[in-house]
Amino acid sequence: MSGSVEPPRAIGRYAHVDALRALAVSIVVVSHAGLGAIVPGGTGVTLFFSISGFIITVLLLRERDTTGGFSAGSFYFRRAMKIGPPFLVVIAIPTLVLSLWHAIDWPAFLAQIFFVYNWVAIDSQPAVLPGSGVVWSLAIEEQFYIVFAIIWLLMVRSRSYLRGITLLAVAAIVLSVGARFALFFSGASEDRIYQGTDTRMEGLAWGILAAVVFAWWSRAPTPPRSRLLFGSPWVLVSAAAVLLVSLLIRDEAFRSTGRYTLQSVATCAVILYGFSVNSSRLKQVTLRMFAYAPVQLIGHASYSIYLIHLPLYELLTPLFSGLPVAVRTPLEILLGVGAGILIYLLVEKPALALRNRITAARTPTAEQIAV
Repeated sequence: MSGSVEPPRAIGRYAHVDALRALAVSIVVVSHAGLGAIVPGGTGVTLFFSISGFIITVLLLRERDTTGGFSAGSFYFRRAMKIGPPFLVVIAIPTLVLSLWHAIDWPAFLAQIFFVYNWVAIDSQPAVLPGSGVVWSLAIEEQFYIVFAIIWLLMVRSRSYLRGITLLAVAAIVLSVGARFALFFSGASEDRIYQGTDTRMEGLAWGILAAVVFAWWSRAPTPPRSRLLFGSPWVLVSAAAVLLVSLLIRDEAFRSTGRYTLQSVATCAVILYGFSVNSSRLKQVTLRMFAYAPVQLIGHASYSIYLIHLPLYELLTPLFSGLPVAVRTPLEILLGVGAGILIYLLVEKPALALRNRITAARTPTAEQIAV
């Protein structure tokens, strides 16, 4: 197990992480295209949570290493420029246009804009843009960004900042798992457990822990034993097996409690596998597959695909309702992915380029990760 095979990366990106994004959004798109009984879309959302927790923590740790501190203003600016333009084009403007002839639940729409929609949508279906309910998961991520950034601002100059965020992540995992068990056995609805910030923050916390491990590996003068061990093919095989098992177990108690933990751990294991020190044939083949151009494009465009696919499906329902599933499902998948890629190329990518130019002018050493 000598030698190092690093994951291919563009500037500020890691190919295997973007491949996981592609997998996550593909699961969601396929599920919503009529195969939800076979491919649970919630699995893709859980993958997204862990990826986001990892990437955001990597960004903050890298900024701390570079500048010795943390610029909250720059952080929120980067998030706004990433999330805002596609959200405006896909959700906000179409909702305003729809309101000209259709009644809109304005408090629910404001909840979407201010990222608290996950709480509004529990056990209800507010009258907003059809298909825009997917933003419930975006709300949880934004709540995480806001709270985590505030906590990080308080601990960033501490010498024990790594220990601090590690303890924070562990506490979040314990509280989140505990909340799910308590709610399930007290008779709470599946939607409450599925969409609550308290019950779903575990996935983000596992991503934080993965980022801490990656930071430790990166700073070590020689590869730690754990970095060697994570390069074992069994890590990748086990992660895939755990993810598959989490999908196959249909027990209601497990689906409301344990499945999120298994899926989050499997996701983080694959992330760390990509950073392991290993020159095995499997890893070389895997990383080449991850770096395949179409996979990377879908990964880069995953946010825009996630936003637009379901509103597009809802819009096309009158046209597609008479088609057989074997025709409708592939057609919806192609249209959902294709429309998302167009939004990425025409809206999201130019906004990210502008953001990076502005950020580079303000802080030339800032990491330019397009998350």
